[in-house]
Amino acid sequence: MLDLFLLTNGISIGIVLFLAAAGLTILFGILKILNFAHGSFIMVGAYLTSSVLKLMPGYGVAEFLLTAVGVGIVVGLLGLVVDRIVFRRLHGIGEAVALIATFALMLVIDGGVALIWGVKYVSVDAPQGMEGAVFLGSLVLPSFSVLLVGIGLATFLAIDLLLTRSWVGKTLQSISEDRWIMDILGFNPRRLEFVAVFAAFFLAGFAGSVLSPNQVITPSLGGHMIIQAFAVVVVGGLGSVRGAFLAAMLLGLAESFGSGIMPSLSLYIGMIIILVLRPQGLIAPKLSAKPGSWSISWLWEGLYGSPKRAVPAMSQEMVPATARKPVLSAAELRVLILLGIVLLSVPLWAGSGVVFAASLVLISTIFSMSWNLMFGYGGMASFGHGAFFAIGAYLSAYMLKTDPGASFALILLSAMVLGALIAAPVGIIALRRSTGVQLAILTLALAEILRVLISYSIRLGRDEGLTALPRPTIGFGEMSVSLGPDTSYYLFLCLACGAMVAILWAVSHSSFGRVLRSIRQDAPRATFLGVNVDRFRLQGFMLAAAVAAYAGALAAPLSQIVTPQAAAISRSTEPMLHTLLGGAGSFWGPAVGTIIFAAVNYATRTMAGLSELVMGLTLLAVVLIAPGGAAGFLRDIGGGMFRRRSPTPPAKAAAEGLQ
Repeated sequence: MLDLFLLTNGISIGIVLFLAAAGLTILFGILKILNFAHGSFIMVGAYLTSSVLKLMPGYGVAEFLLTAVGVGIVVGLLGLVVDRIVFRRLHGIGEAVALIATFALMLVIDGGVALIWGVKYVSVDAPQGMEGAVFLGSLVLPSFSVLLVGIGLATFLAIDLLLTRSWVGKTLQSISEDRWIMDILGFNPRRLEFVAVFAAFFLAGFAGSVLSPNQVITPSLGGHMIIQAFAVVVVGGLGSVRGAFLAAMLLGLAESFGSGIMPSLSLYIGMIIILVLRPQGLIAPKLSAKPGSWSISWLWEGLYGSPKRAVPAMSQEMVPATARKPVLSAAELRVLILLGIVLLSVPLWAGSGVVFAASLVLISTIFSMSWNLMFGYGGMASFGHGAFFAIGAYLSAYMLKTDPGASFALILLSAMVLGALIAAPVGIIALRRSTGVQLAILTLALAEILRVLISYSIRLGRDEGLTALPRPTIGFGEMSVSLGPDTSYYLFLCLACGAMVAILWAVSHSSFGRVLRSIRQDAPRATFLGVNVDRFRLQGFMLAAAVAAYAGALAAPLSQIVTPQAAAISRSTEPMLHTLLGGAGSFWGPAVGTIIFAAVNYATRTMAGLSELVMGLTLLAVVLIAPGGAAGFLRDIGGGMFRRRSPTPPAKAAAEGLQ
């Protein structure tokens, strides 16, 4: 028999999800911008509501709704400022880069909120008359939940009627489908887009306001909201309000009926099932690309005598007689030698705090380079890369905890193998069935599932994680060296990370790396030239996962504690920030971004929110002013260390890779 409580609870959760995602859906549907900062503006709406309602003791439903409308207008006006400063500059740049720009905006808003309202939680009471419950026979429903369902349904109907029945809505949809032809017909797209931007940000502020009694308001609320909003928008179909509403209801029901087994897990499982079966969303855009087939014959196509498309004759002329060998320039050699001397000398002139911070920078550099290999070279945007970092960290922690004398070299190798093995089935399904934003959200859901599973594992320490981890010993017998002291482990990290950088350099500048770049530049042309695009992407995905697991395995003994936060979204966004800040596609870009990020974080560590604010402003400036990143900026002013080799044409790179 259907449980009516779970059904109504699922509908209530679905309404909350829809309210959180409505503005994001409109913004993408019209401007084609997937705003990562949307959750932060919901949070701003909640904080503004808490400040206003403190001045109105004993407020009722009418005052509460008027406050929500007023807060929505304020946030909508703030959105117009954001549109003028940020969104206008995002037209014409890559989808992933635009997403990172809005992520930087999220950091700015989160930091500003922490500085203004502080880091302590804030609560908002339900309006008078909404504290109790509604009784329908044996069914008991919270009065405020009933109010939210009514608000959500009214919001959905209003948005749907506006977009499908009004002149403004139909014109906005026409501009979204063909902006150029609408401009030719005499319409002013920018003026009408202002309406869409205001409506999207109004809905964010309105949602934050009406949901405030239902949430614990902290500076982390925005991050929680954006994950749910992204899930709804992508699962429903990018830009489809009806799809978003349907997705919200389905995910809400999945969360409600699955909460008895493992709370928070069923929502992400539902996301994955829908995205794998229908990656374009429940109600797909008219011109959405069709997902790849379920066939796995591409895994062995072209191997062991299997049929393989020949490279067209014209491209053979472009193939050099011998593959180029990766050679460091004189400037790069000088800088690397100087950097090596500085790194090895850190324990001689710095205290233990700086040594620990430098150790973190080394590990973060490797982690960021692994993401750059996948995104900067292969064009695969993953928002769940932290899952592989966590796999390596937990494997290293568990083996050291159970057997402190275990070979650390074997642990590192095992972490890489395990990361690659887990990445294989994930990549086979995810890379074949989804691309772009869908791939990013799918990998994010997988990482969240891993985090939840770890938090329920007794053997892995649940939410507390594995603590008091011993540091390893390397060598044999009398030649053994303990890595227990901070200085010893730091020097080992210099060697271990240096070796991995050398391996990544060789891979990035090999024929494999050139083929990955050609796929990112023009995948259809690489396919025409006979490159098995899916298999190369899978290999790049697995290699990036293996290196991320390697970084995690190094990180566990350094901090001597591993928690489920190793797989959280904050960990996954770390390499994204470093790579985009330094320059995606540049081999040294992630290292530059990591150093800048660490320096800013260390300099602003004394005030909560200041680090996020400064880092967000820095990243936003880099994306808007120097899209090539800090390494690209240095290259433009003549820095040989960061000078890119002349890009290999896609046809030439693909042909070289087939040799």
